[in-house]
Amino acid sequence: MLPSPLDRWRDAALIDHLARVRAPWEALVRRVVRATLAKFLPPSPAPVVEIGAGGGALRAWLPPDLAARTTHTEPSEPLLEGLRARYPDARAVRAEASALPFAGGEVGAVLALCVFDTVPDLAPVRDELARVLRPGGAVVHFLDLATSPDCLFPELIAGGELPLTNFARDTGLIEVLTDAQRALLPAADEFDEVLAVQWEAFARFVGMLEPARHPLTADLGPYAGLTRPGALDPDALARGVMAASADPVRLRALNAALLKLMLSAKQMGREWPLRAVSARAHVRARLRAAFGPAHGFEPEFAGPVSAVEVGEATGFVVRHAGRTVNRASAPPSRHGTPVEELEGAPREHGARETTVEVFVARRV
Repeated sequence: MLPSPLDRWRDAALIDHLARVRAPWEALVRRVVRATLAKFLPPSPAPVVEIGAGGGALRAWLPPDLAARTTHTEPSEPLLEGLRARYPDARAVRAEASALPFAGGEVGAVLALCVFDTVPDLAPVRDELARVLRPGGAVVHFLDLATSPDCLFPELIAGGELPLTNFARDTGLIEVLTDAQRALLPAADEFDEVLAVQWEAFARFVGMLEPARHPLTADLGPYAGLTRPGALDPDALARGVMAASADPVRLRALNAALLKLMLSAKQMGREWPLRAVSARAHVRARLRAAFGPAHGFEPEFAGPVSAVEVGEATGFVVRHAGRTVNRASAPPSRHGTPVEELEGAPREHGARETTVEVFVARRV
């Protein structure tokens, strides 16, 4: 049996790495989490359940009264052991999100942190949450890191597109291009994770160059050899792109190779349709569709929530969609809904900003 794409998220070493990534932004993320829960969770003594709890990252951000009535569920026993060691007083139960140990209508709220972007089929999980939630109960999902490509890549590929890294917003590469070359780049936001290219256009061009060992194909990394029959494995490609994206040197080399390939195709008169894709927007759309009225839910909020603080560094630092960017000064507007709107407080200004993708749906 082939390993599940979800297995990578049950690796204790990965959980420890993510904790280190989160650490500089933890105070801001905690503020977003608590403001969201205060606004959207109905006042109730009913049990609260966390699905996909991992090592307990979300518990550290919960208000004490809410943490006291939360049961954390996680399918990986090693991760549960880590959670129990970190929080000896926590109720932690081994369970899949699609088979929760609760009676129908018993639960007042279901919480999750970085779970739904890794689930290929939301329907079984959604149906189980609908079963255990009482009317008026809420599903609240937080996404504070880069979005997993586990769901996005297979869906793009099934639709005839190949997801490429966003080389069109790699400032170190595009600043040396001519104006004519820049005009050939697709419109893309710096936080769009993916450029989707029509598979047939990519396969025709690269399939012509690779057999001849053309220099343009030497640094394609996870995209090398994809035109061979049976070589296009969405999960393997996702793993390869994640590995390249985690290494700045590898990512720069990969982006440079894809940029050269695209410019060469354009110069040769080859059509190469590209469009920018936001992985977070993709997850948002999936959740709205899955947790809609036809399935017993009503979405109440979907989008990024931002929080700011004064930092020691000069200039402005923003962490959004899993990417940290330094700027000379603060932008005129925040990325998403300011957390102060959830808190009912005056809007603040600072030198550091982070965002959390928040989704809330109510059981009807």
